[in-house]
Parts: sequence; C-alpha cells; structure tokens
Amino acid sequence: MTILLGVTLGRCSGCSIFIDDKIEFATSEERYTGKKSDESYPINSINDALRFCDLQAKDIDRVLIAGNQIQLIPPLIRVYSDFSVKDHLRMMSEYWYPRLVKNQPTKMVEIFKSRISTERYPFNSNSVKQLNFSEIEHPTTKENDKKISDFYKHSISVHLNIDESKIIHIEHDACHAAYALYGSPIRDDNTLIVTADAWGDDLSATIALFNKRENSIKRVKEYSHKDFQLARIYRYTTLLLRMIPNEHEYKVMGLAPYHTGTAMKEVESVFDNMQSLDGLEFKFDSSIKDIFDHLSRNLRDYRFDQIAAGLQSFTEKMLVKWFQNAVEYYNVESVVFSGGVSLNVKANSSIAKLSKIKKFFVCGGGGDESIHMGACYTYAESLGIQPKPLENLYLGPNASYDDNDLKIFEKHNITKFDNVDQILEKILAGKIIATCIGRMEMGPRALCNRSILADPRHTKNVQIINKMIKSRDFWMPFAPVILSEYQDELIENPKNIDAPHMTVAFNTIKGIDKIPAAIHQYDHTARAQLLKKEVNPLVWELIKKFHTKTGVPSLLNTSFNLHGYPLVNTIQDAAYVFENSGLEILWLDRHIIEKNSAIIQ
Repeated sequence: MTILLGVTLGRCSGCSIFIDDKIEFATSEERYTGKKSDESYPINSINDALRFCDLQAKDIDRVLIAGNQIQLIPPLIRVYSDFSVKDHLRMMSEYWYPRLVKNQPTKMVEIFKSRISTERYPFNSNSVKQLNFSEIEHPTTKENDKKISDFYKHSISVHLNIDESKIIHIEHDACHAAYALYGSPIRDDNTLIVTADAWGDDLSATIALFNKRENSIKRVKEYSHKDFQLARIYRYTTLLLRMIPNEHEYKVMGLAPYHTGTAMKEVESVFDNMQSLDGLEFKFDSSIKDIFDHLSRNLRDYRFDQIAAGLQSFTEKMLVKWFQNAVEYYNVESVVFSGGVSLNVKANSSIAKLSKIKKFFVCGGGGDESIHMGACYTYAESLGIQPKPLENLYLGPNASYDDNDLKIFEKHNITKFDNVDQILEKILAGKIIATCIGRMEMGPRALCNRSILADPRHTKNVQIINKMIKSRDFWMPFAPVILSEYQDELIENPKNIDAPHMTVAFNTIKGIDKIPAAIHQYDHTARAQLLKKEVNPLVWELIKKFHTKTGVPSLLNTSFNLHGYPLVNTIQDAAYVFENSGLEILWLDRHIIEKNSAIIQ
C-alpha cells in the first residue's frame, strides 16, 4: 500500500491523501478557520484528513510539499486572507514601486510590521526563533529558500511526529501539470498538458505531453515568469479596478461583457504593447519594471467596464493563439489545462472551440488550492503508479451528525428527510434551499453539496438570494447545474466537452427565456456544472423530477456561504450561516430545517 500526504503552504493552503492509486481526501484550511484563502499552515486540514482516512501519521510513506520555493512573508502577514484593497495599494506604492522602479531595498515585514501574526503554528513554535524575518524577504534568495524549507520540514516533522527524511518538495508547475492530466478523464497518448499562472518556482507556464506507453508526463517547454505575464497583468488590473488581487479576478471577468464599444480595443492595445506572442514564444516588454504603475498611468483615462472588457478580450486572444499554435506544433487533439489562469471560464470556452481540439478538460480549482493533489500524482507517477481519474470533487469531510447535534436547530421546524419530492415541492413553491449534504466539495465552486439551490426560471430569485445572503456585485451572475444527459436542451456543446466542475462557460439556447436567473444577464452565457447521475444521484434525481414538472433540466446553483467567507463545512457552520442570513430552508442528510414564520418576520 502506498500512502502519500500532499501539502500546500501558501494561498488557500490545504492537503490531500493519496492511497494506492487515487486521491481519497482533499480539502483547504479555509474551510476550518472560516478565513477565505487562508494561507496558514494547514494543521486542521491535515488532522482531519488523517481522521477521515483512519490513518496515523506513521502510516504515511511520503509527505509532499507542493513547490520548491515556499513563501514565508505573505503567510506571516496574512496577505491573502486579511489584506484589503487599501493594504494591497499600500504594498504597491511602499514596497513594490520603490523596489522595482527605484531599486530601493525596501522590507515588506517592516512596512507591515503591525500585521505580523505569530499566534498560529508553526510561527508560535520554538523553531521560528531561528528565522530572521527581515532577512527572509519576498522574493527570497536560494539561501533563504533553504532556510524556509528546513523550517517547514521541521514543523511538519514535529506536527506529525515523523522523520524529516520522509518530507520532500515537488516542483510547482509539475504539480499543476499532473493535476491537469491525472485529475481528468483524458488519458490519450500525446495529450497536451498546459499550465499557466503568475508564478511558481520562477516559472509561470509550461507545456507537456503525456506518453501513454510510459505512463508519464514529459515537459517540452517552460516559460520564465519574466516572459509570460498574462496572470500578473490580470492580477494588477484587478487591483487597478479596486478589487482584491488573487481573489476577485472572476469579478473582472464577469464585468467584461458589459462594454463592447471602441474603447475596449484602445484598452486592449495597451496590453498588446506589454505582452506579445510569436509562435510559442512569449515576450514581455522588459522596460516595464512595475506592471501596476504602468497600468495606472496608461489606463487612467478609461472607465472601469472598458478596462475589464479590454483585459478579457486581450487575455482570450492571447490564450487562444497560444493554444492554437501549440496544438498545431505538437500535432495533438486532446488538451488539459490547469494553473490559476485556467479559472478564466470564458477563455476556456474560446479554447474549447478551436477546430483541432477534439477533447478538452479543465479540472476544478486549477489554482494553487489543488497543487497538493498534483504533488501526489507526480510522486505516484515516479513510482510507476497509474493514478485513477477523479470521479468527482466531493473529497472533503462528510456532513455527518447525530440526533444530539440537531439541538442547534431546536427553535426551528425539523422534518425528517425521506425523498427529494419534499425538496422539489419547496423549490416549485418558490423557496430557496441551502444544502449541507454528503461530502464537502474540494475547490472554489459549490457543486450542490454545500450549495444554495433555486428555480432558475424566475429572475426574482437573483434578488431574493442576494438579499437573503449573497450580496453579490450587481453585474455578477449566478450559475446553473444542468443534467449532463439533457444539456442539449439548454447549452451549445457540440464537442460534448465534459464540465462537471464549472470550469467552462457555454452559450445557452434561449437561456434568457428558460433559465434567466442562472445566466450572465448581458451575454446570456452560463458557467454550467454538467451533472451526471453517477456523480451525485440524489441531486440528479431532484433535478430530473424538476425537469419532468417544468421542462427545464436545471437548477440555479450558488455557493452556501456568507459574503466574503468560504463554503460551509460542517452542519455547525451551516447552522451559523443559516441563523445569520435570511435563508429559510436547510437540507441536511437526514432532515430538513425550516424557520418558522415568527422567526422569519
């Protein structure tokens, strides 16, 4: 038996357990701490993974740290989970601009000294005394990379009481590539594997090919983070629009369709002059030392929607051209994609339409939240193991409870759940349903087990859900979960692209008439979850019965969380959100909770 523990240390930290030939458990630390994108050492995730899989630390053959160069300063000052737009702007003006443009030796830990957080493990351990935070800057040196590696290896060793020799690093983009392939259902020989992100071990993109006979991934091209800057351009434009970078890029993508005027092309030309592509070679204008400063000066005369539209148009154009060139150069028909850039569902839609591509798959949560799974896949491949594809992303803990736990709902009406007809009746009556059933989803998307479900036919449900709980930006759409077997009734998908994780946007077929509450209101596209019966039989049955009653094989599906917080995990989390929102109905594994009219009033 082979047992591997993959660990991500950084933005949206987390872990996974790989046993024999597949991922058995995967989760993120944010689901335990309630801090979105938590970069803390994933102590709760690891403990829960071992508990769930009924393992002891001594059973682990290898602990795999995803990435060779691990950041220390951003987790120390909580850049990803705590920084506001104001904090990020300050970091640009007081740290990056002086450092990049003026060549001044600024110190991030000095600028944000008051933000240093040492109450968490391992920053509260004795071994942290060996580190001088002022010397270990961001970006780090090779010498400091070694110090950080030693610090984290020691911390993992102490936490799990295992020998440090069991702990190794796996290169960042190798993790992305392995997750892209082995997490997908595609195993065709010569499958093209593309990764793209902002930075990881000094790279920002790679191209690899799958050798089926050898069952191995062979990298054929890699891109320095200094040459491939698509992700950084998108990140800093997000901040330019006064949204949180590394977090709100999806909001920029959602805003982009609202402007189609000539200013879009003017904005796009600014980006064209920064980043170019010749064949498979990316080149970035090396005279630009500070991307944010450059964008601030060159886009100051344009409106927010014009900027968003130009950015998205540029990004799609560059990615489509790159993929087109790659599939032709390597003569391939099957393609998989991962890395933070793969979260751009509109770009994925454009890539999937390339005529030469016959098969295309994007795994869920392609950002750094999933690289611990990729680390497991990479190491398993080195052992000659053929990892099984992910059957689904329900890889977290169960929403289990006993009757005693129901006391937290004692002031509400509690009904035994017998069948989906009970839920169907409430949805048809216009009710909004929160779910906390089965195993929690891994990744950023709610896939019905920790979701809010509603009738997609009525646009009023958008306002109702936003008022109840979501408070989404006015331009942001909700999404549909669609029965895969009946998708042709709602979306255009001529290649039958598999999209079970909401990673591809689709043009809809009369979506504004059939599911107006679950599409983008301007361009009528849908970031659909295509649900197969074997993946989630219970929810599939619910939607099938809704289909029989209404002729619509879909429900509106959005995440079950308070605005700015991660998905709920346990029923205790669900109860807290239920009590602190306007939600009226909560569907648990064995019960339905419903607020009584007095409480609602």
